[in-house]
Amino acid sequence: MERVKSGHERLDRLLGGGLPVNGINLIIGHPGSGKTILAEQYMFHNATADAPGVYLSTVSEPFDKILRYGEALAFFDEAAIGESIFYGDLGETVHREGLDGVLDHIDHLLKEQQPGLLVIDSFKALRPFAAEEAAFRRFLHELAGKLTAAATTAFWIGEYDRDQAANAPEFAVADAIIVLGVKKTAERELRVLQV
Repeated sequence: MERVKSGHERLDRLLGGGLPVNGINLIIGHPGSGKTILAEQYMFHNATADAPGVYLSTVSEPFDKILRYGEALAFFDEAAIGESIFYGDLGETVHREGLDGVLDHIDHLLKEQQPGLLVIDSFKALRPFAAEEAAFRRFLHELAGKLTAAATTAFWIGEYDRDQAANAPEFAVADAIIVLGVKKTAERELRVLQV
């Protein structure tokens, strides 16, 4: 199976060579656990002019804040922005047009930009815009279908607890789930990654 590499040798080794190409990957954890940084690392490592990376914020952090913090990271390449890396906002779309508007917006991006990688941050923030559970499941099914048809590797980022994996329908369509967290031992805090 072809793999998407992170650019971090130890992480790629832990993931058996990387994450599934054209898969839907959930990156979950509490705020501040490193979800956004990990998704951006994948995007900067893999995006090319022919298969760009598209990073979509929703109704959580504005993308200018994401950019500002990203600039301090070693993998961040300002020259790639607008060439192989594109940032956008789904917040206005979901407020105005709901989840159907989000599907249309993403469908347009997939056809126009043909991204190799698509990040949605925070994916969990989209759920309250569904009138009912059935509507959210329909949204998930249609979005997963569009991403699969476009052969795009997706990263859905969310502030989920590990316990939500058993009940939230987005976990059922994920090909890989990465859980980021912090474990306190005595007076130290360790960052933890589970797959």
